[in-house]
Formats: sequence, C-alpha cells, structure tokens
Amino acid sequence: MYVIHYPFPKGRLLLGKSEKGLRLVHYLRPEQDGRRLLDSLPGGTTPPIEDRGRFRREIELFDRYFAGEAEDFRSMILDISFGTPNQRRVWMETRKIPYGQTAAYRDIAHRMHHRGYRFIGQALNKNPYLIVIPCHRVIGADGGLRGFGAGLELKRFLLKMEGIPIR
Repeated sequence: MYVIHYPFPKGRLLLGKSEKGLRLVHYLRPEQDGRRLLDSLPGGTTPPIEDRGRFRREIELFDRYFAGEAEDFRSMILDISFGTPNQRRVWMETRKIPYGQTAAYRDIAHRMHHRGYRFIGQALNKNPYLIVIPCHRVIGADGGLRGFGAGLELKRFLLKMEGIPIR
C-alpha cells in the first residue's frame, strides 16, 4: 500500500492506494498518525510506502475540490475489493450524488429497492473513501444532519464549501 498525508483546511486526509486504485481516504484527527488504521486494513501486514508521485491525479482532484471547484471524483479509480457486497452497493449508489446536492438515507434505500434506512447508515459508517464517496451529502429525511464518522463539524464544513444550505 502506498500512502500520503494530504493537508486540507480542516486538517489532514490519509490517502491509501494499491496497484488497483485508491483504497482509502480517511480524515485524521490531530492526535492520529494513521498507522493503526493502516494496520487494520486487509493486507496491512506490509509497511506502507510514502510515495507522492503515485497520487498525482488524486492530489489534482482534491486541490480542485478544496479550491471550491465542482468535483465529483468519478474519474478516480477505486480499489473496492473489500467491504461486503451490500456495503459496496450502498457506496456506489452514494457515489452518484452530484456535487452541491444531497440525498436522504431513504432516497438511497429507495433507489436500491431496499426498505431499511438504517442499513444505508450502517454501510456509510464503514465508507473508506471520505469525500470521494460523498456520504457527507447524505442527510435525514427532514433535511437535518445525521451521523458522520468524521464528525458533524467536518460534514457542515464540506456541505457549506459545496454551497449546500444547512439547517
């Protein structure tokens, strides 16, 4: 696994990449270095290699996104070889939410012909691709902010940056 730390206005993102594609975009809190997270990933027995050159495309897209340009990250190649089949289905459906728009958990469940809204939330809680699979754009049916693994403050920041009104 190749890794880099990507600085952004609210801290750092840990990006991980395999030969197949991007495997991880994780928000690092100030006290985290990411080593424990990397050790917990499948195949995490080999030490990660820092190699900024392997992340040129990802850096370019994140730079555009954090400069306020509409970026949906759909051109990014993901290594989505982990997670359950149902989690991967939810992640791929969530990836379709356009920049600057939101969807409710029930909307995603409906599009997937699934009755469980909590099922959607549980799958998104395991989303390894922060921002790239835009779970920050998933809100409650009443338009309110709901759970977000990286914290509601970061969710508010990302939505505001995309011009999405927040209640």
